[in-house]
Amino acid sequence: MAAVVTVQNLRKRYRRRDPWAVDGVTFDLQPGQAFGLLGPNGAGKTSVVKMIAGLVRPDSGSITLFGTEPGNPVARKDLGFSPEDPDFPKFLRASEVLDYFASLLGLDGAERKRRIPETLAFAGLDTEHRQIRQYSKGMKQRLGIAQAILGRPKLLVLDEPTADLDPIGRRDVRALIERLKESGVAILLNSHLLSEVERVCDTVAILARGRVLKEGTMAEVVPEGSNLEDVFVQLVEANQPQRDHLPSFISDATP
Repeated sequence: MAAVVTVQNLRKRYRRRDPWAVDGVTFDLQPGQAFGLLGPNGAGKTSVVKMIAGLVRPDSGSITLFGTEPGNPVARKDLGFSPEDPDFPKFLRASEVLDYFASLLGLDGAERKRRIPETLAFAGLDTEHRQIRQYSKGMKQRLGIAQAILGRPKLLVLDEPTADLDPIGRRDVRALIERLKESGVAILLNSHLLSEVERVCDTVAILARGRVLKEGTMAEVVPEGSNLEDVFVQLVEANQPQRDHLPSFISDATP
């Protein structure tokens, strides 16, 4: 079975004098598989996601998306992308936002009438009639996921999808991921919520400073008797400079 995404020796930096934001990252993602891309802030996760989505060009290496380049319109039509901090025109309502994205997808009137209400219901926004400017951050996150699944993607890229969701919202996203996997959709998940990743992902890659520290199936990465958070902390701390947890002026203070 052909991979949905193949990433080979990907490298990216934003200014010549800067260190590499992404440095030699390699992995592939199969249909029906959920892949977790993990790492501390600044590890390069979002840069990898943006390059796969065709929003940023790599400096070297290659990305194959559905057998072609990420920027190819053929590849883009099968890609759903929910960014970490989705932003929409503040004067629109949720149904109007989805109608706009439906027009970009080329959906006809009948498909819009069928998909938009179902998608809003999934996102818990079907009874919400306020403008986006009155939305909380969590509500915008729900709308971002809604627009990402509207086109029935073959690859769904979720950048911190549950960061601002309540427990019910996180449960709903987990259920969505499981249903999509069962239907053959590939999921690329970038998240700091390691307990969520451990519950839904088949394979993971842990990054630090743009490099992959460990990659494989969940069973290969997480030894029996341990958990993903323990493995993550051990790997990342071993690849970071040691630092005191408290400034000296605090730790040396006397009552």
